[in-house]
Amino acid sequence: MQAEPHPSGLTGRNLAGRELADQLSALSLERIVLVALSPESVDLAFDAAQRLGCELDLLLVGRIPAPGHPEKTIGAVLDFEVPQVVIDEDLARASHVPPGYLNTERQRQLWDLERRHVMYLGDNDGPCHDHAGKHVVIVDHGVEASILQLVLKRLGEIGAHSVRVARVASAGEPPDDRAVTQFLKQARRLQKLLH
Repeated sequence: MQAEPHPSGLTGRNLAGRELADQLSALSLERIVLVALSPESVDLAFDAAQRLGCELDLLLVGRIPAPGHPEKTIGAVLDFEVPQVVIDEDLARASHVPPGYLNTERQRQLWDLERRHVMYLGDNDGPCHDHAGKHVVIVDHGVEASILQLVLKRLGEIGAHSVRVARVASAGEPPDDRAVTQFLKQARRLQKLLH
């Protein structure tokens, strides 16, 4: 199912990308990088990045669910250059996590993040999430608050000049894996041409 076109010919995602670009353009920031926190946000972020002529990145996140309660998140693994693992100790205790569970889930998420990283970003993508000195705008498609806080903290630690969060709503069917990969490749080619 495709998003319904707007009378201007733009889809909901294109309009959202344009609105995000307009908001960021009004801030007059230099060295912006848009960081999508899910593959579902990449096409919207791509539209905004093209309009701004800025860098686009995808930061993959793997959830660690509570045992027996897959809807409850007790931790996450973030696909930084050195993967970051965060566990909500209080939730883990309350969920009666059995011995070995967290290590098994952590390993499973690390394997899945590596697989998805290679699929979307390739295995020769240069420095991973090197955003020191840049104005980072996280394009958030509904990531849990605890995960978002860890991302914000980590980006501050690696020297981002500033970090902002742009919350975006879903706008139709998410792109498939091949489309996400193409958006990211095209964005990187554009960045090489501009710099």
